Amino acid sequence: MSDFSKYTDYKTVLSVNALIWCDGKVLLLKRAKDKKVDPGVYSGVGGKVEPHESFYDALIREIEEETGLTEFESIKPYSITQHPYPPSDSEWVNIYFIVNIKKKVDIKPTDDGTFHWFNPKDTFDLPMVSDLKEYIKILAENPKAFIFGFFDHDKKGNLTEKTIKVL
Repeated sequence: MSDFSKYTDYKTVLSVNALIWCDGKVLLLKRAKDKKVDPGVYSGVGGKVEPHESFYDALIREIEEETGLTEFESIKPYSITQHPYPPSDSEWVNIYFIVNIKKKVDIKPTDDGTFHWFNPKDTFDLPMVSDLKEYIKILAENPKAFIFGFFDHDKKGNLTEKTIKVL
């Protein structure tokens, strides 16, 4: 294997994720129990970036597909996170965004799960994907934070290393 092929042969999955905010509350998706990835836990809104799709277009598409929302006051990135995941021989690179909307709306349940508005401080004990749980705590204290995250896993999928840098 040449030095360059170790990069080109490695699978990288790109994804986007939004924390949607309104009036000091954050919208979280409680994932359906039959979901293959993270069943029954709370997460933001998002998904994989399609081939030849920009991060922005993927974010807008995922928000609309999952919530029906199409109008936003502001969108800003707050984290870039890496998840090397040996069981799938891939690394996930997630770009996380804070999305603000003008009016809090109820989102109807979908095949993905149910949507709930929370005071961020009321989320700390919820079953939640590990990086997002950390990030909401950081953002509750410092809404302007930018976070670099690295969550490494072993061949069984267990977390082995966690590094979080906050700027």
